[in-house]
Amino acid sequence: MTRILFVSLFTATLTMTALSQTQNQPENTPVCNLSLSQAPVIRGIRLGMKPDEWLKLFPGSAQDEKIKAILDKPPTYPRYGVKDITFFPSNSQNGFNYLSREKFSGIDSVSLTLFDNQIIGISISYAPYPDIGNPWDDAAQLITIFSETFNLPQVSAWNKTVDRAVLKCAGFELILNVSDRPSAHLNSLFDFRQIIRQRIEADKQKGRAAFKP
Repeated sequence: MTRILFVSLFTATLTMTALSQTQNQPENTPVCNLSLSQAPVIRGIRLGMKPDEWLKLFPGSAQDEKIKAILDKPPTYPRYGVKDITFFPSNSQNGFNYLSREKFSGIDSVSLTLFDNQIIGISISYAPYPDIGNPWDDAAQLITIFSETFNLPQVSAWNKTVDRAVLKCAGFELILNVSDRPSAHLNSLFDFRQIIRQRIEADKQKGRAAFKP
């Protein structure tokens, strides 16, 4: 149930319209100008990947008939091309168990949000610490690690609270959480919603054209 809520919250985050930056922003306010191509690549997963690229990261997934069915679903009502796939460790009893121990050690789940089968969102839940509890006192501790690993702006560029930190860049948004266990949510700022609106309007026009009183 927790994982279902986790994926649902992540999908809801992706469907929200990104807040625009104000023109009268103070000069000393940090601005992240990193593009989509400069977004973090986490365990080999990057935004914009197509199926022939990301399926290779999860050995055996390309032969899974349920995954094939998800990818073959046309971009029609009700989600118009948005899809979600969550991967779990190979020893898990949940869903698609294609996270290898070598590549995804320390990770509890990887959720991909797709639009027309390309990755527009990556959500990673890291494994808990059963023997030591939660080692994170502040989200800034996680920011430091992500910034050093992926060449991202330092703490001052992030909008943060104790448990949550958000980095909004020109091409992507990265959200880190440390309230229970660490998690990372990487979202493309590509406006796929505009394409969805066009598809919805096309369906409405078809429906009106087919109507007979």
